Amino acid sequence: MNPIERCAKCGVPKVITGEHTWVNNGDIVQSRNLSSRMVFIETENLDPLFKGIEQIIGMPIEHMVITAGRRAYRGYLRSFVPAEVREKIQRKEMDYEPLDAAFRDIGRLNGVGSYELVDRRYEGDEEDYDIVSISEPYSVPLTVSAHVGAIELLTGLDQGYTYEERSPGVYTITTFPSPHPKELKERLWFQPHEYVEGDIELEKCPECGGPQALSFFQWFPERGIIANRITKRRMAIQGDVLLDPVFAELEAEIGDSIPRAVVEAQRLFTKSGFYTLDDITDEGDFRAQLALRGLGNLKKLVMKRKGLQMRVENVALPLIITGLAQGLFEIGFGMDSTHAEWEISEEGDLEAEVKPLHKDPTGSVVNSTL
Repeated sequence: MNPIERCAKCGVPKVITGEHTWVNNGDIVQSRNLSSRMVFIETENLDPLFKGIEQIIGMPIEHMVITAGRRAYRGYLRSFVPAEVREKIQRKEMDYEPLDAAFRDIGRLNGVGSYELVDRRYEGDEEDYDIVSISEPYSVPLTVSAHVGAIELLTGLDQGYTYEERSPGVYTITTFPSPHPKELKERLWFQPHEYVEGDIELEKCPECGGPQALSFFQWFPERGIIANRITKRRMAIQGDVLLDPVFAELEAEIGDSIPRAVVEAQRLFTKSGFYTLDDITDEGDFRAQLALRGLGNLKKLVMKRKGLQMRVENVALPLIITGLAQGLFEIGFGMDSTHAEWEISEEGDLEAEVKPLHKDPTGSVVNSTL
C-alpha cells in the first residue's frame, strides 16, 4: 500500500476528508457524488445483527445482504472510474489491476479490512475469475459484496461468488462471470440521496477542514482498521444504502414483521454489553455523535424512567437507531420496555418512542404514558 498522507493537526488521512463531506443536516456525502450518502459507524454489531435477524425470522438473509451490497459498492466506486476507462477495460485495451489495487487501498482506509490479490484470469470469457483474500473483515457478507461489486464495475459483467475462511479472520473470495437470478435483477435498486437543509455544524479541523472529532479515531491502513481511541470500538465508512434496502426487501418478501425484527435484533445486541448509557445521556453530545456518523440531525431526546422520545431529521438507518435507543433505555434504567414505536415521515424524519414495561400483580402488561 502506498504511504498515507495525514493531516498534521488531527492525524486523519487526507484522502478521507478529501473524498467525503460532512454537511449541516447530519449527512456525510461522497465529495465526487453528492447524491451518494455515506455513514461512519461502529461495525462490530453488523454480522451479529444479521445473525439476530435470521434467528428471529427463521431464514437466511446473507444472499440479500450481498446482493444489496454489491450494487451499493458498484455505485460508490463508479465515480472513481470514468466511463471511457471502463470501456477500455471491457474491450481488453487496458489492465484493470491498477484500479482494483486502488479500490483495495480505499477499502483499507475506509476500515473494511485488508484485501490482497491472490490470482485472476481476465480474457473476457466464462473461464474468468478473480480471487482475493481479506484479513480482519469488518463484516463477512459486506466485504464479499464489495469485491463482487468492484469486479462487476470493472468488467461490466454480472458475477457469481464463493468464499471460505482459510484461517481465523482470513477469508478467500472468488468471483466469476455468472448472470444474476432474474428475481434479484429487478430489486434492491437505490434512489439518489437528496440534500435537505439543516442546522448542525461540527467543529472543523483548521488544517484539513474535516470534523475535529475525527481526531478521536485512529487509522491502521495496513490492517484496514479504524478504531475509536477511547472506546476501542471498530469503525468503518460505508454507504447507508448497504443496509436499508436489505431490510426493505425482506419486508417485501416476508411481511411487516421484518422492521420490528431489525429493531429487536439491535436492541438485544445493544444490551449484550457493547454499548453503555454514556452513549446517549447528553443530548448535545449524542446529536454531535449522530452527525459525525452521518446518521442525521437529532432534534429531540427525552429520556426518563417513564420513557424515551426521540426525533431525528434526515435520518439514516432508522431501524438500527431505534433499536439502539431502546436498548440504551433498558440499560440506563435497568428495566424492560414495551415494543418501541417509530414513524418515518415522507421528508425522512424519524419519530421514536420507548415505554417501560409495567405489569400488574397478575402479570398482565399495563400501558404507561409519557
